[in-house]
Amino acid sequence: MIDSSSLFKGIITHTGLWGAIISTIVITLLGFLLYKFKVLNDNSTISIQKIIINILLPFLAFYSFLKNADKTDLKTFAIVFGLSIIYYVSLTTIAIFWVKFLPKMIPKNVIHKAEIEHDRWIQTLNINERTVFNSSTYLEKIQRKHLVTWLMCIYGSNILFATPIIMSVYPNGIELGALNVWNILYYVGGFGLAFSLLSGVKFTKKEFKFTMKKAFLNPAFIAMIIAFLLWSSQYIPGAGVTYKDINFKGWTKFGNNAYEQLNFIKQAIFGPSFSSLFGIKEHGIMRWFIYNEIEHIYVPYNGNPTGWFDLNVTMPYIAKPINILVSLISPLIWIIIGTSLAKTNLKEMFLTKANYLFLLYKVVLIPLFILCLMIPLVITKQLKPSVGAILVMTGAVPPGATITIYSQHFKVHEKYTAQVSSLSTLLSFIFIPIWLVLGIVILNLL
Repeated sequence: MIDSSSLFKGIITHTGLWGAIISTIVITLLGFLLYKFKVLNDNSTISIQKIIINILLPFLAFYSFLKNADKTDLKTFAIVFGLSIIYYVSLTTIAIFWVKFLPKMIPKNVIHKAEIEHDRWIQTLNINERTVFNSSTYLEKIQRKHLVTWLMCIYGSNILFATPIIMSVYPNGIELGALNVWNILYYVGGFGLAFSLLSGVKFTKKEFKFTMKKAFLNPAFIAMIIAFLLWSSQYIPGAGVTYKDINFKGWTKFGNNAYEQLNFIKQAIFGPSFSSLFGIKEHGIMRWFIYNEIEHIYVPYNGNPTGWFDLNVTMPYIAKPINILVSLISPLIWIIIGTSLAKTNLKEMFLTKANYLFLLYKVVLIPLFILCLMIPLVITKQLKPSVGAILVMTGAVPPGATITIYSQHFKVHEKYTAQVSSLSTLLSFIFIPIWLVLGIVILNLL
């Protein structure tokens, strides 16, 4: 039985987690100050965003799959994709029906009160600016607000906010790949479907094609699919971890130039730079060696055989630039977030009560819903607690940037979306780590 207090203490003292949180706050503050002091402006931030979205995020897709393909990994990805279908499809369907039938559910006394408020408001305007209250227009306005609220809750900024935390806490695990699989339907809904819904156009066959094109031609989505296919090719015999039985002797050196003869019984194909690895068995454990071409001896290898797409091992000269580019993502993202907060009226944002209602939906109800999806699979050992925890954490991230951008472009409660997006961004430094810790603790105790 796992000791809950020790587990909780171990998580909240995790240096990777706190390093990510502190780095996020410091660099976000830097972005805030750079914008306030006019070192960065709107044009420069737009350019940085384009670099992140069109160049760096595709490299991140490759980075997240640069590992050996284990049998349990494919099972995990399949489960995560199935869960993402339940999450995105069910909530988006509910949202569409909710918005469609919302006018029929609003009591007449609410509409009457709105009319009274409208009449009071127009008394403050000039004669030529006054308008007559229209109940249909009022209901349509409410519909649009509920629609954009649903979309902001469902389609969170998983890539921008969850990625830095995962890279710090789980740098070499399956968790980052699981996040990318979870995001597959985000590209369809957050980039494509949301555009159609907020634009207000009738969802025709032509519009459906436009939606799919907008989603599937996203550079990060294309790179992720290519990376996934290359990663999964390691399940082809001979492309993954591959051994063959051998029986020959070789020399190794230890201590003060003393030599020892070893009896190798296994040979693996994929070692450093595609060199072969040679194994001996000691006390039931395999030890691996690599042939040193200069000294003509076998030297110990600190690792295990892998598949061909583990480029950090097989092609480090290609993996190195990918790793460097990926390391730029987190600080650039945090700087952009800081510039976004610098453009927000913080006083008005904090004093608007409706913004806190949205916060309840986004950082409480959505993570709870995802947690409920994870619990049965963790209990039955179908999903690792760490994978479940990072997916729970995604529920607390701020709304996706595309939803906010579409809202601004189509004038769909743009002031409201800008405020709640900024508020959830500011408070995400609190709620994201809280939900990660809660997810890890709860799912590990099941």
